[in-house]
Amino acid sequence: MGVISVSCQRVEPTQVNCQVNHSEYLGLTQGSSTSLTRVTEAKFNSRKKKNSDGETYFDYFVTLVTQKGKEVVSWQGNSYINGVKGYPQEMNEMVAKINTFINNSTQPSLLIQYDLRWKLENLLFLPICIIFLGTGVLLLYILLYLKIMTLNKSERRLTYKIYSLLGIKTKHYSFAQIQALILESYTDSDGDTSYSLKVVLPANNQNDWWEIPLILPAENQNDQWKIPLILHDSDIYKVKKLANVVSDFIDKPYKEQSNK
Repeated sequence: MGVISVSCQRVEPTQVNCQVNHSEYLGLTQGSSTSLTRVTEAKFNSRKKKNSDGETYFDYFVTLVTQKGKEVVSWQGNSYINGVKGYPQEMNEMVAKINTFINNSTQPSLLIQYDLRWKLENLLFLPICIIFLGTGVLLLYILLYLKIMTLNKSERRLTYKIYSLLGIKTKHYSFAQIQALILESYTDSDGDTSYSLKVVLPANNQNDWWEIPLILPAENQNDQWKIPLILHDSDIYKVKKLANVVSDFIDKPYKEQSNK
């Protein structure tokens, strides 16, 4: 599902070396490669098969033959489309061009390329490839994502850093800019209660949203950022313990809010 590249060089009037390279995944990665010396002929081959249901399938492939009679498959299809594996039209054309080159001693080199990426049967797999690629990028983003909040009591400063594939973003706030420390409780429809501890900071400008993480995201409400230290934890004692520690550190009592 990529590009087929054929390169042949005439080393001597009667000696030809050929290399066939395959790229995969819409040309993004290098696939198989066949390299042969003293090539005397290219052959187009077909093979007829029947499965257990009696359905007929056809395999088409290209082989290169060396001076010693060695025959190596240099191009074959990857999967069956409508009972056919391979590209008979392109394969026949490649064989004809290679054989013409071999028999024409005045031609020093040959280069052929077949771009199969945009064939309809290959495009059928494109959405799947895009989904896998997107999932891989998202997982990589999450795995390499880190956010750190540091409280410096001697400088009375809060530093908020976000490390991601996009780089490092840093914001500094004085303790005086911390608008609130909030312990929120939330009870769902099943009666289960969870607790969150959030630091409320001023949103300096409208572009601050770009710096907010996808994991434990901050909330932007009324020009404020609510940055979670703990999010939806069922252990109220653990959340209150951290709330007391942070509250003593920044000299600001925490407030309790209930969101039912």
